[in-house]
Amino acid sequence: AFTGTHHQTFAMRPEQAMAVNKTHAYFHSIWKEDMHAVPRFLWNAKMRFGKTFAAYQLAKKLGATRVLVVTFKPAVEDAWQTDLDSHIDFDGWQYMSKQSGADPTAVAKDKPLVYFGSFQDLLGRDKAGNIKAKNQWLHEINWDLVVFDEYHFGAWRETAKELFEGED
Repeated sequence: AFTGTHHQTFAMRPEQAMAVNKTHAYFHSIWKEDMHAVPRFLWNAKMRFGKTFAAYQLAKKLGATRVLVVTFKPAVEDAWQTDLDSHIDFDGWQYMSKQSGADPTAVAKDKPLVYFGSFQDLLGRDKAGNIKAKNQWLHEINWDLVVFDEYHFGAWRETAKELFEGED
């Protein structure tokens, strides 16, 4: 599989840096009170803000090496992969998704991993009600950062609420 050349070198815009710094500070304030807490932070940003790039910068600033991106709109996958594969700041990071066809057992443990998945696929169960076998490995990883993208497209649904309330 071909990946990007990591040729992009642009910095975050001031409003992106502000969002990343504010989120980073908030997470650390929560962890200072309870190191096992799972902080949540919503970026209500305009279109073309660069939330994908900023989310990757947040992951990097947090030292996250396992990042799960769950989307309610799978059509945005290209943006997530392109930002990771093209920017110099993410050289060496690994990208996986259902579309990539990559083998999760072949993931380099010493390099950051981003897994992109649709809410519908990740929530899916087999006929017996178990987690889909192909997604079992996702539930065995302790993800450092979980990003819900396009949250407004489905987070209010009962199935989403059940999943969110059942996970820490």
